Amino acid sequence: MESNLIAVVCLLAFMAICCTVDAAPVNSSCPLPPKLGSTYDYDWKSKPHEWSNPNVKTASLQLALSWSPTYCASLSKGERDQQFQCKPSNDFGLIVHGLWPQASRASSVKDHPRNCRNEKQLNATMIKRFFCMMPGEYLQQSEWEKHGTCYFATATDYFTTVEKLYKSLNIPDIRAMKNPTATTIKDSFLKLNPKLPSSSIKVIMESSRLKEIDICYGLNLQFANC
Repeated sequence: MESNLIAVVCLLAFMAICCTVDAAPVNSSCPLPPKLGSTYDYDWKSKPHEWSNPNVKTASLQLALSWSPTYCASLSKGERDQQFQCKPSNDFGLIVHGLWPQASRASSVKDHPRNCRNEKQLNATMIKRFFCMMPGEYLQQSEWEKHGTCYFATATDYFTTVEKLYKSLNIPDIRAMKNPTATTIKDSFLKLNPKLPSSSIKVIMESSRLKEIDICYGLNLQFANC
């Protein structure tokens, strides 16, 4: 009896190791800038390519995860120098771009909810609280105002929901993959997240580099078709 129990415990331990060996931990600690910017408020009206669509009903949510190395490589040297997440000493990988409310029917990106209300600048305590998953003051501010305001009552509701969804995912160790493709990245996500349907994840490549991964949810925060 005792030997059978030990065997079961060993088997469960082995299975746990096998299921997580390819996963990269979600950062709970990360480098922080020595000083946050003093002004990082967002005003969509000052952006020539932005628009407001506040009256569309949110039907679902899309968690957008951005691969930092590709984002940083797309910037000029001067722009990279201004981005904390792009500094060579900072090892950011798959970060949260944002959580985006989605309309039930949309023929273009302009049909989704966007820039629903103006909000005051987030305080430094909140910025630091969520910096590891969204490493930028302006990133957090703009995503909250641009997308979060279209469904969530407060910034706290928005960012804690983002954090809950982000931390519930087992993230593959993409850096350890040799010549990763959209297919191999998606397969790795599905392997590490058995409850994630294939129809709930989209992998977006830029040439041969990972750009973004989108995970789709219903308003009940359960996986949904993208």
